[in-house]
Amino acid sequence: MVRFYLGKVFLLNPMQKLKQRYTGKLVRVLCGVLFLFYLHSAAANQVIHVAVASNFLSTLKQLKSEFERTHNSKVLISAASTGKLYAQISHGAPFDIFLSADDVRPQQLEALGFSKQHKAFTYAYGKLVVFHPSIESTQFSFSQLANNRVEHIAIANPKLAPYGVAAKNWLLGKGIWQAVSDKIVMGENINQAMQFVKSGNAQVAIVALSMMKEEPISAFSELLTTDYQPIRQQGILLSNNKNTAQFAAFLFTEPAQTIIQQNGYILP
Repeated sequence: MVRFYLGKVFLLNPMQKLKQRYTGKLVRVLCGVLFLFYLHSAAANQVIHVAVASNFLSTLKQLKSEFERTHNSKVLISAASTGKLYAQISHGAPFDIFLSADDVRPQQLEALGFSKQHKAFTYAYGKLVVFHPSIESTQFSFSQLANNRVEHIAIANPKLAPYGVAAKNWLLGKGIWQAVSDKIVMGENINQAMQFVKSGNAQVAIVALSMMKEEPISAFSELLTTDYQPIRQQGILLSNNKNTAQFAAFLFTEPAQTIIQQNGYILP
């Protein structure tokens, strides 16, 4: 057999021809084996897509690590304000579980038929703090929110975020909402409210206790739970596969409950 390459002649003997033929077959067989292995791995490691309210994001990352260590599933996280995630789910976003920061949206989704076989479940109760890094906690008092030293108070938008609703209700309950309403700056979620303070665009923020793990204890003051409505955080299963149900059940195991409590939540 003769092949021409750029004017030069190369001769292929029968052994070379045989080698090429079997090499091609071997490559095809290996590709088939790798494809079957990929399909097996994909089936064994199902992806669970969790939509989570911003306040619970850092906690969920810890729960994800523990869950993936003991289960053949991967957890994919999408975080935003509760209101934004609710809108996405209502318009068909393909989430498997929704971990809300309130009990309103999961029950609305249940009523709308987004979860036909599962009821909304309470996985945690959240707490509020005033984050004031420029004011030592020993020198901070809630009356300072109304004085001239505090020019801007950051909260999450009550229209989108349950922690924003709770922050506004706390200010109303303390009788200082009218006095501070002109100072309020709103973030889309509590992460953005925190960022307003860290960037110097606000002096204080009313956010979740769960966000204070990396902050010095002198930088925040916890609010009494008797001064605002409990922040009941509920979840709902949006798909009916076994892996999704396993993750929901995992949230109520001892390791998961320990993680949730250590992050500043009250257990249901």
